[in-house]
Amino acid sequence: MIQGKTGRGTAHGKAILMGEHAVVYGFPAVAVPLPEIKVSVEAVSREGDDWLDCTYYRGSLQNAPGELGGLRLLIEDGLAQIKCRGPIGITIQSDIPSGYGLGSSAAVAAAVARALYHLAGAPLPQETLLDLVAVCETVCHGAPSGVDAQTATGLDPLWFVRGRSPEIVAIPNPMYLVVAASSQPGNTRDTVQQVRALKERWGSGTGPIDRIGALTAASRPAIEHGDYPYLGALMIEVHRELAALDVVTSEVEKLVTAALRHEALGAKLTGGGGGGSMVVLAKDRQQQRQLADVLRSAGATRVWAPIVRGTGLSAVN
Repeated sequence: MIQGKTGRGTAHGKAILMGEHAVVYGFPAVAVPLPEIKVSVEAVSREGDDWLDCTYYRGSLQNAPGELGGLRLLIEDGLAQIKCRGPIGITIQSDIPSGYGLGSSAAVAAAVARALYHLAGAPLPQETLLDLVAVCETVCHGAPSGVDAQTATGLDPLWFVRGRSPEIVAIPNPMYLVVAASSQPGNTRDTVQQVRALKERWGSGTGPIDRIGALTAASRPAIEHGDYPYLGALMIEVHRELAALDVVTSEVEKLVTAALRHEALGAKLTGGGGGGSMVVLAKDRQQQRQLADVLRSAGATRVWAPIVRGTGLSAVN
């Protein structure tokens, strides 16, 4: 490989609109991409050891801390697949806050995989990309559903059922969302394990997981018919079920309550919880702006205001 040659890769964040935790058990989820929050990666052939430079660590890949173990495995697998034997330096720049349910680990993994293959001048089939992301996600989250990887690598709102090909969700009218981060990150691996224990106690056919699954199933026709008031009501019900799973913190609850007091159509936790972020459905662009301000005043540390249009997403901040 030519010394100093560079490969580049990008990916973006995501928000789950409906279906958190239930998607792990075969129920559907609705996810939207957030292309305004991005990950950019450069992979450069170099002398010396394989090298990693990111927000949390700068040094030899071999000595990367345990929390980067999934990323290290992905890089090692990727290098083996592209038959690269020379040392590689990888630099990661990310706008996606880690631990906030916005798909940070999947986006980083996808961008790294794309950069490695770009460096080698090799094609990267989607199936291979998703397999590489799954290597990282399994270490990070234990039992990833795959929805993060699918949404971080495309630009369409998706209907996702584990083990099936994702389907693009038809969006007849613009959907005005606000995504807000609390001050406390969560740990998806921990909350997934916590919910698994509760699911085993409740059994199948009962409990919040099954109700989240049913509510999410009802959301697709609401979305595709543009019945956003009903969709908002479904979001509120899902949030209540997530609260019953004890994955909603008091700070996220405060943000949800603030949005609903200002007449949002719907508001709920997004992602694994235990901290993290929430998502709001607004009536129109004017209310979207107002709710973004409301959430900042209520303590949100970062706020994004995406507009879902058709089969893609247009970012407006």
